[in-house]
Amino acid sequence: MIFIQNDSGICQGLKDTLNIIYETYENNPDKKIYIYNNFINNRKVINELNDLDIEFIDDLSIVTKEDILIINTYGISQSELTYLKSNDIRYIDTTCKSLKTFKKELLSNYNKDKLILIINNEYSTIINNWIDNNGIIINNIDNIYNDNNKPILIVSYGNIKLEIINDIENILKNKFPNTSIQSLIYNCQYLKRVNELINENRLTTKIIVSQKEEDINNSFNNIPSFIKYVLQSNLKVSDDITLIGSVNTTIKELYNYKYLLSFLLFYKDKLEIFKNNQDKFNAFLKNENDNNLVSKVINDISYLNQDGKYIRGTLISLGEYISNPLKEDYLPLAYAYELFQTSILIHDDIIDNAKLRRGKSTIPHKICEEYLNNKNDKIYHNDTLSLANSIGICAGDLGFYLANKNIILNYHNHPKFKDILNYYNDIVIKTIKGEIIDVYIPFLNKYNYYKTKESDILDIYHLKTSYYTIIGPFTLGYLLGGKKVDSKLTDVLNKIGIAFQIKDDILGIYGSVNSLGKPNTLDIEEFKQTLLYSYIINTPYKQEFLKIYGKKKINTKELSKIRNLLYVSDSYDYVNNYLNDLYSEILDNINELELSEDNKDLIRGLLIYILEREK
Repeated sequence: MIFIQNDSGICQGLKDTLNIIYETYENNPDKKIYIYNNFINNRKVINELNDLDIEFIDDLSIVTKEDILIINTYGISQSELTYLKSNDIRYIDTTCKSLKTFKKELLSNYNKDKLILIINNEYSTIINNWIDNNGIIINNIDNIYNDNNKPILIVSYGNIKLEIINDIENILKNKFPNTSIQSLIYNCQYLKRVNELINENRLTTKIIVSQKEEDINNSFNNIPSFIKYVLQSNLKVSDDITLIGSVNTTIKELYNYKYLLSFLLFYKDKLEIFKNNQDKFNAFLKNENDNNLVSKVINDISYLNQDGKYIRGTLISLGEYISNPLKEDYLPLAYAYELFQTSILIHDDIIDNAKLRRGKSTIPHKICEEYLNNKNDKIYHNDTLSLANSIGICAGDLGFYLANKNIILNYHNHPKFKDILNYYNDIVIKTIKGEIIDVYIPFLNKYNYYKTKESDILDIYHLKTSYYTIIGPFTLGYLLGGKKVDSKLTDVLNKIGIAFQIKDDILGIYGSVNSLGKPNTLDIEEFKQTLLYSYIINTPYKQEFLKIYGKKKINTKELSKIRNLLYVSDSYDYVNNYLNDLYSEILDNINELELSEDNKDLIRGLLIYILEREK
């Protein structure tokens, strides 16, 4: 089970500040609103405020009498307050109550005849600001000098262990034996409570914190690092896991981590099963009576059919689980589908003239590597290229029918056998139809026979990606469990598939080669038709863009140029906004599904995984 602590989520001080900011924005539509100094490191919240044109500043001279200044939860110095009052600047003070108490005590103990030592943490610069930067932020006690034998005041706010304070005091007493040493230490109640929760639960449940804080294990700044951790960890579906947010975590984000974790644990469990049984399935492909040349091609298919992400196989399992959690008949169907995927990718690599797939040489490229040599013979060279593509076509065809055969052998007695086989073939047909459009329109557009429309792109996404990657495998699993998918669920799956492809297109240009397992220039070189493309060709940047887009052997400088043009033309923003709007729409649609909340969580988690993946 995955638990969310009732009192987790963004701390009350930050929550109050944000509520006041949003309320001020709604009540003062004609006013410019500034926030003095950044008070939160949650990038999503910062972006949301920036989208409302609420600006973070560190210079008070920017603010006029016509504006509104929000003094954030961390407060400001006395001299800054004096400046605001003397200039009649309207401000709203949202300083955290706990910090206000701490600040009041600090100022009552502060004078310039004391040496103020501030323990370095995220609050240290804030505290120093209160006393007009007259303190010293401790990084190394050995570098502290007190030639005038001033009384020392050690200051800390946040989340620091008393043992550390005691160690610092003892070091200073030994270093300055005749000096008065005092400490003013306040622990943030939120962080204190988080640590107490962790200590209470450590023996019975695993703890994951969604934003990084000191002294807390298994903490994450962002979802990609969380995905990486979970997939590499020893966490299991059967584990009891408590999710706790840090100071900067909104409750919405905490639930997103819960949804994602639900899916990741399911995915991780299936991933292990697929990898452990892959060799058995690949053995099914082979026949000891085959000619050696046939065996060689089948070995190449088997080699390519390993080390994939198994997303489609996992979705077959997920569909069966949601349809009927008591059944586990998915494995042969999942392997057949993964083989279908490998086979269509072999054909795709011929169409795209690709050299790499999953970080491995494609079958045509592997043949070229083996047979192309230094012979200065044009006929030999052309024959070798023809052989490479011909064997690739044969390999893909062979994979299609072996996948079909595997379904027949394993499910011919299943009560839904006809539906399963019929639906599987429908997926293949739809995928090929999508591929036809995807292959045709770049040529027609490049040579001015036709101008690509956004609707064409969405047709490709629907046929080639949604059915092939999301709707198809999930629905096959659902049929395997004995049920038919209703139209509402199909609509959700279709939108998730479109989101998958949009994310793929963004990664295709902006992703790293190491993460993708293939060059990040392929989409450009193939003149791939995407939403990014269909938008920019209707902007003034079209001609400059087309000088590079579609060119073979793109270099780093040209890739950088394409990326920049997509930014300045607003294409990148348009597609990301499209994706974000689609994401919100899908979440609303998932809420309306007639499924249990746990099953909805798995689908929500799948969506988040798709949007946050890096390959």
